[in-house]
Amino acid sequence: MVKVTEADDAGGTFSAAVSRHAVTVWNIASVCTGLIACVVLFGLRLVFQEGWLAISLVVLVGLTVVSTAAECLIVNARRALAFRYGVEPLGLTIGQGRWIRRETFVPRAQILYVRIRRGPVLRNFRLASVHVGVLGREFMVPCLDDQDAERLRSALKNVDRGPNDA
Repeated sequence: MVKVTEADDAGGTFSAAVSRHAVTVWNIASVCTGLIACVVLFGLRLVFQEGWLAISLVVLVGLTVVSTAAECLIVNARRALAFRYGVEPLGLTIGQGRWIRRETFVPRAQILYVRIRRGPVLRNFRLASVHVGVLGREFMVPCLDDQDAERLRSALKNVDRGPNDA
């Protein structure tokens, strides 16, 4: 795992990055999406065999191939480098972006659920995505190692419940 800072203390605070396999998983997803788009566009091209629409569909197939290649070669690697998360005593911090940096803070008191999801590709690489739900929104920490996902889930459990809260 590519770590930014791994400061684990008694208060349960730590900060980390996504797994080193995240780029591979995101590349697989990008290629699958690109292939589906190309198949749909080629199917439409078979329906519209003449005219400006047929030429436009061929151009769209070319753009889909180029954009999929750019996403696999450039975007996904930079996305993995720019994503960070951290657990603090007051909640979860999620940071994304290089040029436009977006920091999201999820207070621990507002967390309703923490869900771990493992799709077929993620399971193959022993990864998981952690989904944190608050009222009306859901935040995701993608592509964590299984141990890190369990650690994040246990760190976000609400331990401040009183004796009347069960």
